[in-house]
Amino acid sequence: MATNITSTALDFDNIKASLKNYLKQKTEFADYDFEGSGISNILDVLAYNTHFNGLIANLATNESFIHTAQLRSSLVSHAESLGYDIRSKTSSQVKFTATLNLTGVAGRAQAYTLPIDTAFSGSNEDGTFNFLTTEVYTAADDGTGLYTFKDINGVSAVTGFEGTKITKTFFVGQKTDRQVYIIPDEDIDTTTAVIRVFPTPSSTESDEYTPLSKAIKVDSNSTYYTLRETPNGGYELNFGDGVTFGKAPDAGSKIVVTYLRTSGTTANGCKNFTTETSVNIGGTVYPLSIVP
Repeated sequence: MATNITSTALDFDNIKASLKNYLKQKTEFADYDFEGSGISNILDVLAYNTHFNGLIANLATNESFIHTAQLRSSLVSHAESLGYDIRSKTSSQVKFTATLNLTGVAGRAQAYTLPIDTAFSGSNEDGTFNFLTTEVYTAADDGTGLYTFKDINGVSAVTGFEGTKITKTFFVGQKTDRQVYIIPDEDIDTTTAVIRVFPTPSSTESDEYTPLSKAIKVDSNSTYYTLRETPNGGYELNFGDGVTFGKAPDAGSKIVVTYLRTSGTTANGCKNFTTETSVNIGGTVYPLSIVP
């Protein structure tokens, strides 16, 4: 009976031995010295070919199933097909109380604000990291000159998000072309992304698009977007086409994307926060006091 040759075997030596055993059973190769002949080189080539084909088949089959896949791109693809929204890296957050003490200072204002992108820095064993605010905080004089910054809901806490603010700009081509907008940044925190569409490159007014995950009702005029991870680690920005999940920007429009490029969990556990934010009154600088 002829020897079975396993085409999906992964061990080179076993594959070559299997080929030899198969040929030895043929009358044409009776008493043939395979080790001392040129055919040994041919068997090497055949064994290598079988080995690599088996390896590729094994890897490809593993990547075809979510519980055996090893590549992140494969896992992302499987998860998306199941309806999961794949998360990006997430910025570390810190909450602290920010106060300004202007007791006895003449000429102080009734209220002060911390604008968006007010910077703070903190450190841990991995280094120093930058934190930014993503909303406006306001502090009013309590009557004694002490100002405590509060959010829009009146909560006396300032939230900082770790990362560096990045801006990407795209220009919309003709609608007859497939519009592809790639953000080649695997360190993006997609939850901090802000998508603005300007009618023309010189426009100052814009429409702010909303993540599709927050949609309640969608029609042909809805301004929604999606950010999906691509196989190379970047992110693809997509808009509707008037049919799927809203309208796409018109040809000639300018798309401006801002987001935080984050260090992820590396920035967790930061302490000793400082800021260069201060108030100048009559030439005297009064620093902001922060308590995590």
